[in-house]
Amino acid sequence: MNFRPDLTTLRMFLAVYRQGNMTKAAEREHIAPSAISKRIQDLEFEIGTPLFYRHARGMTATPAGEVLARHTAGLFDDVNRMAAELSGFNSGEEGQARLHAHQSAVVQHLPRELAAFRDLYPRIRVVLREETTPNVIQSMYDGLGDIGIFAEPTHMPEGLQIFEYKSDALVALLPVTHALAGRDSLTLQDIEGYDFISLETGSSLQVLVADSAAGAGIALSNRIEVVTFTAAVQMVECGFGLTIVPAGIARIYCSNPHVTSVPFSEPWALRRLMICTRDEPKLTASARLLLNHLRGPSPVALPFRPAKGALPNR
Repeated sequence: MNFRPDLTTLRMFLAVYRQGNMTKAAEREHIAPSAISKRIQDLEFEIGTPLFYRHARGMTATPAGEVLARHTAGLFDDVNRMAAELSGFNSGEEGQARLHAHQSAVVQHLPRELAAFRDLYPRIRVVLREETTPNVIQSMYDGLGDIGIFAEPTHMPEGLQIFEYKSDALVALLPVTHALAGRDSLTLQDIEGYDFISLETGSSLQVLVADSAAGAGIALSNRIEVVTFTAAVQMVECGFGLTIVPAGIARIYCSNPHVTSVPFSEPWALRRLMICTRDEPKLTASARLLLNHLRGPSPVALPFRPAKGALPNR
């Protein structure tokens, strides 16, 4: 067997392996499903054996696929280590840093943070990729990113170096004509029974709201599910119900005369945004400069805590 895989194909293979679904893997890699399917087929042909079992619910690895996944994860770790060692020959002020972040950080904080970093280090190229919180964490495990920013999940992941980044207060966004629009503050119980616009199932915000509601014995009336904050705001503007967004997102739309925001008075509505990296000493010098910039002058390091349950995959 003359097996000479390229790193891009192996990254696509690992995405399918992690997601268990070709379409979800294609979404994560920002590539057409047909293109990722062709790469997997070519890889199977080159190896000479199937790597996945195909079934109605998705794809699971064959024994050969499991072997390749194990070696591929180690390969990306070796590539990162090689890059880190090579970057030691320069100051890091010219190079590349890969940043994976979830939507809340991308919209609220990173435009200003990265603009300031660009002014300081104009020759460092920051490759920013927006992903859900679970996929940010998985990308760090897989070695596909240097730095991750995510919303604190129910269980903190084990094996990553984690630092506090920002706090993220959540508010209700409502039509100005809504019955609750004049309140000073709200609780989850207050919004029970009203039409609710939810973010996509499995996103960190959706999981937080759903878990908090379930813990309080509250049933939210999910009328619409959307993927982005922009879509949620537009649905609110058109009177389809209320939604829950970070306060920073609400401020972006504060000039919209058709919507208003009301804060929540309960502890669940103040979540933490976290910075993580798999292994700081293995980062390139450029990535370390970005990490230090994002952490600020007095970073708060958090201890490892084992994850007690699997993170949602979307």
